[in-house]
Amino acid sequence: MPLELSSAEKVPYLKYSPRDNEWSLSSEDGAYSFDWDGPAIWDVEKIELGWLLLDVGMREWEPWPDNKRTARPDEREWKQGFICKVFSKNQFDDAPVRQFSSNGTGINKFITNLYNEAEKVSNRFADAKVPVVTITGADKESYKGRGSTKIPTFEIVKWVARPTELDGDEVAEAPKPKQKTKPKNENPEFE
Repeated sequence: MPLELSSAEKVPYLKYSPRDNEWSLSSEDGAYSFDWDGPAIWDVEKIELGWLLLDVGMREWEPWPDNKRTARPDEREWKQGFICKVFSKNQFDDAPVRQFSSNGTGINKFITNLYNEAEKVSNRFADAKVPVVTITGADKESYKGRGSTKIPTFEIVKWVARPTELDGDEVAEAPKPKQKTKPKNENPEFE
């Protein structure tokens, strides 16, 4: 009988590459490109902040208690990062809750902009509402002496009651690959 070693279960994820201006989704067969063709719920109220260490084949996460900055865990290249849940049955098929995380400059600015825009309507968080967000593109931003990045742009199209799927902490298995082309949905998901 062959030996089978596996790592801990993986959380389905959503990823953005500023260099390529490309979104991708995870699957059992690896990540694949993804084009937004509708909105998704971004759970920015429940965002987790912390130290995120990314390298080839490695991801380590050290959350900040109560989202209050702590000292770096060690001398390695930890950067300020975040984890945000994103939900859409239509966009993400068999894994409707995806984890979006990063420690990159452009992505951190995007999630800060999204949170700040959502917080402007502060009573929505108190009413257990979450923003339905459409990704509209990306803006290029240059940093003197440090290069440039792309920052996703968005529109909060409405607020809806928090789906129960966002309240769980359970880890879902990596989703099966989906077809590369998907017919447009005639019925909006968040009505």
